[in-house]
Amino acid sequence: MTDSLTEQILRVTDKLAAARELPAAAKAFGADSHGFHLGPPVPEAEVAAFEERHGVTLPAEYRAFVTRVGHGGPGPQGGAGPFYGLLPLDRWAEALELEPTDTVLATPFPVDPDFAYLDWWSEVGLGVDDEPFPGAIALGHEGCGHLSVLVVTGAARGRVSSTYWDGAGPQLSPAPDFLSWYENWLDTVLAG
Repeated sequence: MTDSLTEQILRVTDKLAAARELPAAAKAFGADSHGFHLGPPVPEAEVAAFEERHGVTLPAEYRAFVTRVGHGGPGPQGGAGPFYGLLPLDRWAEALELEPTDTVLATPFPVDPDFAYLDWWSEVGLGVDDEPFPGAIALGHEGCGHLSVLVVTGAARGRVSSTYWDGAGPQLSPAPDFLSWYENWLDTVLAG
């Protein structure tokens, strides 16, 4: 792990601990169920087995988070995180519309970060029998059927996206990676 990644992990860990101590933090959406707690980190061997089984390498920032900070948590929708909280890694397939297959994560996520879609479905060539959100793992429920996902395969690899169904399709977060997305959420919580 790089020094900058280690520094960011430590910063995120400190901010998460600070969020637990803020009285106003309990008012953050979802905090009543997760209390700014996460489940225990995932052992390296389990992450490696997940990657091998699905033919992917998890983005370094997410991998570092789940192996060093934690994943999932006490709430019915997971642990400390945006919206309803972060799902545990074993609930990765919740963003899929079709049954998961062994190759769905290795299939590129159908969004080009440099393209503005007007009619995403037709512009990426999705048919009615196609999985609209391959190449991504579910991070958490946003409400109204939308999820936050982490792109693990494709041009947007490493980015967090919301799975909107409108013509523009999934919307990528402006954050460059999972840890930046998560830290931005913590900064918002800590700012009140």
